[in-house]
Amino acid sequence: MRANVVRRPLFTWIGLTPAVGFYACAIYVAAFLPEDGYAPPLAIAAFTFFFWLLGWHSAIRFTATHLSVTNIVVTSTVEWSDVRRVIVHDGLGIELRDGRELGSIAFGGSLIGTFSGYPTYQTAYRTLQKARKKAQHRERHGGPVRVRWSIDWRRQLTAAAAIYGPLLLLLALRG
Repeated sequence: MRANVVRRPLFTWIGLTPAVGFYACAIYVAAFLPEDGYAPPLAIAAFTFFFWLLGWHSAIRFTATHLSVTNIVVTSTVEWSDVRRVIVHDGLGIELRDGRELGSIAFGGSLIGTFSGYPTYQTAYRTLQKARKKAQHRERHGGPVRVRWSIDWRRQLTAAAAIYGPLLLLLALRG
């Protein structure tokens, strides 16, 4: 089952723009600077990976049965039946049946949002509200809320390979 993804466009661009810049710097250092070893370009590429994690990987994903919130590395997953409501208060949040709240870095709180009512979050809010209403879940009245924390290592490993693979190839050809 393919997951739907909700991202905040401005936050995504704010994360991906420096990622591209750092990657261009890493390629430049690897290709054109004197042979100082592998460390400088690989260290610069680490910033590319970090900004990719922050801007693109950090998102809210959902299927017909589950909701996942990814913040940089850690993903919190709950069944829709454990979600009480989606709220926009001090950012976009997912309130669980037991009163806990899952928040997203991408949809975090801000002073401007507090005064303006978070107008840029309304599309994501409506999307999640609609998904929650359509969710296929078994009703569970009571019982503990089950939040599963995980690290999506496959997606992160793929991104690291896409970032470091060409860079290591360039460094190997240079040396």
